[in-house]
Amino acid sequence: MKHEIFDGGGLSYAPCRYGMSRIFFRGPRRRLDQPYIAFLGGTETYGKFIDQPLPALVEDALKQTCVNFGCVNGGVDTFVNDPTIMAACHDADVTVVQVMGANYLSNRFYSVHPRRNDRFLRASTVMEAIYNDVDFSDFTFTRHMLSCL
Repeated sequence: MKHEIFDGGGLSYAPCRYGMSRIFFRGPRRRLDQPYIAFLGGTETYGKFIDQPLPALVEDALKQTCVNFGCVNGGVDTFVNDPTIMAACHDADVTVVQVMGANYLSNRFYSVHPRRNDRFLRASTVMEAIYNDVDFSDFTFTRHMLSCL
């Protein structure tokens, strides 16, 4: 994935996976068989473009293992549909949840990709009836679609 390593030897996110999850998270990978704090969220939790994201700062301050379950462009659908991550959050001592945008949620108007929640998949018949003059096949991202509507 392009966002994980930058050219020039700069920032490296050490992408990793946990269990059977298909989602890449920011590393380094942490052990889940010892006490830990789970951080669940989108791009901000992941810490895109920053050297030390919030979970790393909290880990340094508290001297407690923190697991970064941040996902670039992830929304609520990303996590609730992943049993591995839900189990890891259940087993954590504490789970910190970022409030994520509603635009990344599948709803009665449109559907988003199950892991890349910023990706627009399809409009519902309700949405098509409301915006009968819009060609929804022109949209790839929810932000673009919502700004046009």
